[in-house]
Amino acid sequence: MLRSLVGSEMCIRDRYQRRVREDSDDTESGDTSAKGLSSKVRGVTFDVPAEENENDKRVWRSDKTASDPNMQLEYSNKAYDSFFQLRTEYPSLSFDIIRDNEGMARTKYPLTMYFVCGSQADEGNKNHLNVMKIHNVCKTKHDVESDDEDDEDSIIGDDSESDADEDAEEVNNGEPLIQHRSINHFGTANRVRCAYSDERAVAVWSDAGHVQVFTLEQDYQPLANFSEWSKDQATNWGAKKRPTLLSCSPAGTHKTEGYGLGWSRVDTSMFASGDCNGHLYVWSPKDGRWTHTGSNTNDSKSIEEIKWSPVQKDVMMVCRAGGHVEGWDTRDMRKPQISWKADPTDINVGDWNPSMQASHLFVTGADSGVVAVWDLRKVRDAEPKPLQELKWHTGSITSVEFSVHNESVLAVTGDDGQCTLWDLSLERDVDEEREVVGELFGREDITGIPDQLMFQHQGLVHPKEVHFHPQVPGLVVTTDFNGLHIFKPMNWKSLMK
Repeated sequence: MLRSLVGSEMCIRDRYQRRVREDSDDTESGDTSAKGLSSKVRGVTFDVPAEENENDKRVWRSDKTASDPNMQLEYSNKAYDSFFQLRTEYPSLSFDIIRDNEGMARTKYPLTMYFVCGSQADEGNKNHLNVMKIHNVCKTKHDVESDDEDDEDSIIGDDSESDADEDAEEVNNGEPLIQHRSINHFGTANRVRCAYSDERAVAVWSDAGHVQVFTLEQDYQPLANFSEWSKDQATNWGAKKRPTLLSCSPAGTHKTEGYGLGWSRVDTSMFASGDCNGHLYVWSPKDGRWTHTGSNTNDSKSIEEIKWSPVQKDVMMVCRAGGHVEGWDTRDMRKPQISWKADPTDINVGDWNPSMQASHLFVTGADSGVVAVWDLRKVRDAEPKPLQELKWHTGSITSVEFSVHNESVLAVTGDDGQCTLWDLSLERDVDEEREVVGELFGREDITGIPDQLMFQHQGLVHPKEVHFHPQVPGLVVTTDFNGLHIFKPMNWKSLMK
């Protein structure tokens, strides 16, 4: 069962001045319907009451304010180009974006997108892979009462010029529409990864201790074009259908569950998996199934992440518990070709920059909350140092990903309930900052913010993954305990330049 909500009880901050207030009576009454939340969102105001002194206004800082269970954070819808929250019946530890036939570099509203999400049900046999189509995602409407008096400096972000005149006519009152189909899957889906090919294969790590490969084609087609799919079904009535489950790892391979899973970007039919015993397997298709063509089964630290080189078909990076990152060549699986200590704590996640001109960059996220960017050309040094360290999150890093549309842009989620967007190419210009900020320059509540931090999305509950949509520039999707957050920040054009 899927339930959608418009708006959320959270704060999404993009260097905005916000105001924090105690939980409202509406929240205490337990009104969680879409209508109830929408009405509360429309009632949000960021105007400072007349009795408040101008000097008392302060920017709320998540890195300097202790958590208070009685505090409610309100978001400004002007922080978004679009935003939608989807709640699911069961939490999803992992999801991926299905590459579709809707076109590349889409910016025209309404938007359409496809996802595959795993589930974490209370019983193993209740789990599914949910294949979803979310369409009619429209541009965020700003609060009417706040539009009348706005001046040009009240919003920080991209120019207000948009493609609104080119957008399609609004339907369903601008509310997104959702369709979905389910595939049975035994056990919690620890990791879900779609192949980079057009065959729509997806590999899934189950907590039952096996890796399976499914085809999504039979579930994607009726969602994408139901009329054509119906005609095809009628024409081929009675014909033998291709099974949804294509392959499952043999009992003699992985002996326990795992999280490391990744498809090759160069040889798109090949993927690798790693388990909590540190065993590493490389899988290639043969006779319609996937068989392991290379492995290393020496007991070691748990494998948390696997990322393949964007330019070399035989090279991949492996992130392990214990803080080590290793480079492997699939032609010789006896030992890693390179290895370095990236953090004193566990390395939970990593990503290899997909851009050809930035393919020497690798990013890691650790239990310590540190995000580090590495130059792979220099990790063979005796004591390798990262190019950059992003120390902002106060909880374990749960996901990192480079944008495919801008090689310097990075998305990060942490167990502190945040998703942050960074532009690694930025450097501080003190003179320009003084000119823009004016008399507020140097004030304590707006200093100490990292120069590269471009957007901060808050209110997530145990977020697990973040992905940039490969076909919609600027669109970010995260998963947390409650479901999916789909948003485009108001400064997405600046990020994607």
